[in-house]
Amino acid sequence: MNEPRQTYAPLGAPAARWFVPALGLWLGCLMWARVLMLPDEGRYAGVAWEMLRSGSHAVPLLDGMPYFHKPPLYYWLAEFSYSLFGLNAFAARLPSWLAAWTAAAGLYAFVRRYRDAATATVAAVILATTPFFYGAAQFANTDMMVAGLITLCVLAGADAVLRAGESRPYRTMSLAAAALAALAVLAKGLIGLVLPGATLCLWLILTRNRRGFAVLLWPPALAVFALVAVPWFWLMQHRFPGFFHYFFVYQHFERFAQSGFNNVQPFWFYLPVIVGLMLPWSLWAGGALRKDFWVAADPGGLRRLMAVWAVVILGFFSIPSSKLIGYVVPAVPPLATLLAEVIQRAVRQRATVRIRRLARACALGSAILCVVLVCVFATNLRKSAKPLASRIAGQMQASDVLVTLHTYPFDLAFYTGARQPVWVVDDWNDPAIPTRDNWRKELYDAGHFDPQLADRLLVSPEAFPQRLCAAPPGSRFWVWGGLDDETRYPVLQGRQPAFYDHRRKVWRIDVDAAFAAQACGPKRADDGH
Repeated sequence: MNEPRQTYAPLGAPAARWFVPALGLWLGCLMWARVLMLPDEGRYAGVAWEMLRSGSHAVPLLDGMPYFHKPPLYYWLAEFSYSLFGLNAFAARLPSWLAAWTAAAGLYAFVRRYRDAATATVAAVILATTPFFYGAAQFANTDMMVAGLITLCVLAGADAVLRAGESRPYRTMSLAAAALAALAVLAKGLIGLVLPGATLCLWLILTRNRRGFAVLLWPPALAVFALVAVPWFWLMQHRFPGFFHYFFVYQHFERFAQSGFNNVQPFWFYLPVIVGLMLPWSLWAGGALRKDFWVAADPGGLRRLMAVWAVVILGFFSIPSSKLIGYVVPAVPPLATLLAEVIQRAVRQRATVRIRRLARACALGSAILCVVLVCVFATNLRKSAKPLASRIAGQMQASDVLVTLHTYPFDLAFYTGARQPVWVVDDWNDPAIPTRDNWRKELYDAGHFDPQLADRLLVSPEAFPQRLCAAPPGSRFWVWGGLDDETRYPVLQGRQPAFYDHRRKVWRIDVDAAFAAQACGPKRADDGH
């Protein structure tokens, strides 16, 4: 005779009053431990610094020129962070940490309300200890910012719909969802509206909830979205004609459809990526493939919401041929919730001693893996400018100008605290520049929005010595170049570098009579006296 299967209580849940702050401490505990990674962290942290030091709080700047690859929300938060904590990597990463923490706290609160405290705790632990999410929380770019806002927008929208279905007040959450969608647009563009909107719409269709559309499309909520999202874009178009075409048509639609950009990958690329970067938690995913997991009671359609959410994110970013790993961070919160449900069902239905130990071992192993990966990256400078830039900063004056030769280290101005835009010496007439997705094209594109400034900052190799010789006496330049650049640029020949390492040299050029005599010819030498 078969004995009835025994069921067990789910994994326990700590008190929210200390669990949520602990999530924040964990997600940010190692933000200070490594230099900015290139190119992304150096680029975004550097743009925010340029905005702060120049007072250009509305217009993102790359080397002093308007930079419209991304909207300004991350930059605004990073500027504020620099004002509070100084110019350092911790401050640059604080906006990403804030987005990650609020997303984790929001997911915890939502699952706690519509499932139970134990499932909410497991979901939040999975999310916070997943190496993919943990790393993104400590990475200074827009990926975690938009992921966090998409997460909060979906949760707020779903909460509004469920509240309305239970005849509870919902309008505050409807307004919150609209505001969060607008902020997501200000974080990374149209995907901030498209992805949460598609997720919620498909979920409403699957759950046959027609009233939910009226809740989400409530006219005051639409007005809030417009009031938050529209003004910055409208201002940029007013100040820079052509902005709408560049930002919306080129950066969104043309780049999405074209294949000539970096990191071309097959359609299925994100499936092994998401499994690998969510290890060891992804080992539980087999439980979500069981039929009984999907036919079991699903109060509020929570399980279907999470499934639709993950499919929308992974499907959308699988369409273009160019794929970057950070794009699919918004898929991690719903997957963490589904895995939490798998684990809780296993605990209830099986011999729990083994299952509990396995779940706790995953949490511990995943947390250790997060710390190990941060430590690995902390010991790998990955072409960081910091070692030499810190030495330049020790001698640099506010009026000094940085010059880079056939390169543009995105983190150089950040680590030197430079108060002037950088002169970038390269062949800017090369017709291949607009066709290659690299730093040259970014500067080239930025220059189109301020041609006069671009003429001053984007310098040809032939004009470089002329610019130095035309500088007023007393001017000082720090020239950042490669080990063989003194043979390529006569103006550097015979000059000892101020600093160097195994890859680069930095020369200090003081424009005085001796320099004029050596590099500028008799007329300028006479002028120097």
